[in-house]
Amino acid sequence: MRHVRPPVLMVLPLLLGAIAAPAQTSVTGLADFEGRTIGRIDFDPPSQPLPRDELDRLLPLHTGSPLHQSDVRQTLQKLFDTGRFADIAIDAQPLGDGVALRISTQFNYFVGGVSFEGVADPPNRNQLLTATKLELGAPFAESQIRQSVENLQERLRANGLYRATIRYDLDRNPSTEEVGVHFHLNTGARARFDSVLLSGKFDLPPSKIVRATRYRRGLGSIEFPGWSQATENRVQNGVERVRRDFQNRNRLQVRVTLERLEYHDKTNTVTPTLVIDSGPLIQVVTTGANVSKGRLRQMVPVFQERAVDRGLLLEGGRNLVDYFQAQGYFDAAVNFDQESPAPGVQRINYVVARNARHRMVGIEITGNRYFDAKTVRERLSVREAGKIRNRYGRYSQKLRDNDRGAILDLYHSNGFLDVQVAATTLDGYKGRTDELGVRYEIEEGPQSIVNQLEMEGASAADTAYLRGIIQSAEGQPFSEASIAADRDAILTYFYDSGYPNADFDWTQTPSGVPNRANLHYTIRPGERQYVRNVLIRGLEATKPEVVLSRVSIRPGDPISQGRIGEIQQKLYDLGIFSKVQTALQNPDGAEESKYVLFQLDEAAKYSFNIGIGAELARIGGGVTTFDDPAGATGFSPRVTGGISRLNVFGLGHTISLQTLVSTLEQRAVLSYVIPQFTGNQNLSLTFSGLFDNSTDIRTFAAQRAEAAVQLAQKLSRANSLQYRFAFRHVIVSDLKIEPLLVPLLAQPVRVGLLSMSFIHDRRDNPTESHRGLYNTIDVGIALPQFASQTDYTRLVWRNSTYHPLSRDVVLARTLQFGYIQRLGGLAEIPLSERFFGGGASSQRAFPDNQAGPRDPETGFPIGGNALLFHSTELRFPLIGENVGGVLFHDMGNIYSSVDQISFRFHQNNYQDFNYMVQAAGFGIRYKTPVGPIRVDFSYSPNSPRFVGFSGTRDQLLTCNPNLPPAQNPSFCVGVPQRINTFQFHFSLGQTF
Repeated sequence: MRHVRPPVLMVLPLLLGAIAAPAQTSVTGLADFEGRTIGRIDFDPPSQPLPRDELDRLLPLHTGSPLHQSDVRQTLQKLFDTGRFADIAIDAQPLGDGVALRISTQFNYFVGGVSFEGVADPPNRNQLLTATKLELGAPFAESQIRQSVENLQERLRANGLYRATIRYDLDRNPSTEEVGVHFHLNTGARARFDSVLLSGKFDLPPSKIVRATRYRRGLGSIEFPGWSQATENRVQNGVERVRRDFQNRNRLQVRVTLERLEYHDKTNTVTPTLVIDSGPLIQVVTTGANVSKGRLRQMVPVFQERAVDRGLLLEGGRNLVDYFQAQGYFDAAVNFDQESPAPGVQRINYVVARNARHRMVGIEITGNRYFDAKTVRERLSVREAGKIRNRYGRYSQKLRDNDRGAILDLYHSNGFLDVQVAATTLDGYKGRTDELGVRYEIEEGPQSIVNQLEMEGASAADTAYLRGIIQSAEGQPFSEASIAADRDAILTYFYDSGYPNADFDWTQTPSGVPNRANLHYTIRPGERQYVRNVLIRGLEATKPEVVLSRVSIRPGDPISQGRIGEIQQKLYDLGIFSKVQTALQNPDGAEESKYVLFQLDEAAKYSFNIGIGAELARIGGGVTTFDDPAGATGFSPRVTGGISRLNVFGLGHTISLQTLVSTLEQRAVLSYVIPQFTGNQNLSLTFSGLFDNSTDIRTFAAQRAEAAVQLAQKLSRANSLQYRFAFRHVIVSDLKIEPLLVPLLAQPVRVGLLSMSFIHDRRDNPTESHRGLYNTIDVGIALPQFASQTDYTRLVWRNSTYHPLSRDVVLARTLQFGYIQRLGGLAEIPLSERFFGGGASSQRAFPDNQAGPRDPETGFPIGGNALLFHSTELRFPLIGENVGGVLFHDMGNIYSSVDQISFRFHQNNYQDFNYMVQAAGFGIRYKTPVGPIRVDFSYSPNSPRFVGFSGTRDQLLTCNPNLPPAQNPSFCVGVPQRINTFQFHFSLGQTF
């Protein structure tokens, strides 16, 4: 106790730990002022971490009230409970007939952000931040810094930075009680390996072991002179490579440990010492059935876990049982024994008894009235034999019993509390001794219904809202699963409404009516917490208004973790932050309002990408000859690359340059993207410029320069709009068409096109759709007011639907329709603006861009002003989980105009291309992380016939179309040709 001067009553400095039992604190001399009226309460310093009105509500001491020792102790307790104060002292002195109080405080500080300068990755910023153990918003004590520095030094040394030095600065902000911690790293040169020391028992030459570590410089297994830099990952990966090398030699119990990593300061090098115990040679074999070594390695987990114990061996036996059951040996049994046939050799022998092979051909479900058989079957793991995959079906007693439990859970969650399910295996199903069936007999029993639901503890408005989101409403099935879902929904609502300590409980009482339950929900919201202010930290290049415009919570709002998460996602969506941390300052403190913290780490300004690919199909080429107007099988390598500059002008904008170079096309696209335009997360604005030189349409080469602006608007999760204006200039060259048409179609053309797209997407998975629909409508108009030389309207509509026929079989279909209507300007729609189609993504009866009208002299496609394509696919599993098959039918064509669209099957003559071309075929799909790789083979019974030209360009110019064929040279006589009836397509991604 500290006495200031007489007649001071008392001083109470207390530490946090001393407040654990305030009732036991003794205060001497209080009796002199006990009961006197409090005339004034002052705080020192006057500016406190909590607003004065909140302090007045929090403290039991008030001006005009009598002073009591119990109120003083309670005041101390409440102030310490806020977490805002490191030390508190209360002084009292006479004030007339009353008493004046002075509350002196020392503030706590909280971590407001941690930053690093001089990072030499590795370790990266996130690893360094984790090492400091300084959590955003948590209480801060300067004593923590010493441990943080030690942790950082340890992390740097682990990555070869032994000469690193660290200093730090603390930036205290008394107004918000924040401390920003800035670490300055001088990492110095990274140490290199200089050798590898080996000890222990092993039978490999040391040179092979050292080579396995890859501590030497090199590329993969190719070594270069010298040693690599020492990093934590490289050290650990080297140890693991040695371990795997031994394990691949069936030394599964090998032990490889890093005994020490000795640093040599003079040379700035490290020497790792590895201790190796190769262990016995492990042999895993089977008797009674042949299993390949590769399959054994997949199924016996001793190879993955790199250890041998009874649990892993038992698991391997179960995996082998599953393997044989998948082949129809449903009664298969597997045991194992261990022996040592020679010193240093351990053999594990799996004894397999496959027993008789069966086919699972029938699944019977009886007694179900509430759920139909399809709903029950969706939850079963037992499978009937299929035609292609699972030829013997899928069955085991374990699967059958698991299915019984799944059916019970289904009924229990829907109020059938007394449901009974019996699962019986039917041997010799329907008289066939080698076939099995399973019968699930369901006795549903009565369904329990919620008779009445009462809610206690929530306001009338909250109760009305909650009744709309819960499952256990009056008249709904009663189950504990529904109540658990209600609990989650109710607590989530209160957590997002600023009640972090909300609690929920429920009771059930009889209703007096059979199978009816009365429910009583008790909700205890607790104290509500509000936003004191939002603190944004970590911005360097980014302008603050970019972030603030996306922060939708304001001081005085309830603290909502849901809204904070939405803001965090908005900031990530900008693409300019590598990390967005959120926290509440002083999270455990008992205070009415808290600071909401956003700590932002800006991403690197520049990013690069490069890719290599190829296209294999009947593709373009040959711009100097008239050979193969229907396309020729070819190979086109492709290289893509790009550079992006993020956060331009600190506004969150991105400018990027993407390029593509192949034998068919050379393209460069410069774009400037403004995400979340005007701060609206549903808007994005893009300016782009494009230069493209392509020969992917065999009829001509096109050089295009284009500038465009697009505003994209997301209306809902499924619906979006795009508004765009494009202005382009196209130069067409190397035309392979009738010479009389060249002056008309070879002119450079300017096009100004205003267009809009509507997209409606309800697919379950855009890359591998199983259900849903996808609609797009694109409309545009080119007018002279837009400086366009050709005036037209354009519409393209697409509708795709996906219907699951079973768990693995999908019926998919798509329809595409489009037309171009000339309004004025040039006499013909330019070649570059026409529709071209056919190929892997539209009509597989054609090579790419080979559908539709053709030049009558040369036979090359000239595009059309209308299109109609329809495709149907039956998608099904083929081999295993990753290989699928497709049966497809395509129909459609490119038409000269919309009024020439015809469903005719037959081509009238060599000049008739306005008919419906048909194709049917088979495809294979192989699943990959970026989408399925697909190969399609198609047959078209009515592929187009046409007349082509067999000569050269110069010879074509000498031909006179007004002369009879007998008077023209022989090369002027057209050669009848036909699109090959068989086509193949190789590409990535589903057709639609």
